[in-house]
Amino acid sequence: MDTIKVVRVIARLNVGGPAIHTVLLTEGLDKGRFQSVLVAGACDSCEGDMGYFARERGVTPVIIPELGRTIRMGSDIVALWKLYWFIRKTRPQIVHTHTAKAGTLGRIAAILAGVPVKVHSFHGHVFRGYFGRLQTGFYLTIERILGVFTDRLIVVSDILKEDICGHFAIAPRSRV
Repeated sequence: MDTIKVVRVIARLNVGGPAIHTVLLTEGLDKGRFQSVLVAGACDSCEGDMGYFARERGVTPVIIPELGRTIRMGSDIVALWKLYWFIRKTRPQIVHTHTAKAGTLGRIAAILAGVPVKVHSFHGHVFRGYFGRLQTGFYLTIERILGVFTDRLIVVSDILKEDICGHFAIAPRSRV
């Protein structure tokens, strides 16, 4: 049986649960069945970097510096371009994204590259209390569009599932 290639994408390996989660997933998949690669952006200078956590577990992330946290049109286009070409080159069967920016750019790159299975993990969301109505509506529209092309969404709690499936109508419960 051929191994299944998985490319996992996260905006950065800053201190927190999503970084730990993605490193442990990358390390923990059965190496006889899966070939797993972690792609991450650079941490901001004011953030703690958990790259050491990945290295301690034998995970060497592919770094795309432009993928970091801050939204910058020019850098984001470069990050999308680099993600697209990396995905085209590695030809994974699955792209699994984590966090909002990496989820957006990673899924767009995966769609454009023709990846068969797209998965996104919501570790939380920014649809309440972070931005004004217009900006929040813009981000929700993007998530709803991407939700159509995403095969599975993973959430970390029942409350988050209710927000994603019910309140914000990003995807049907059958795919979450």
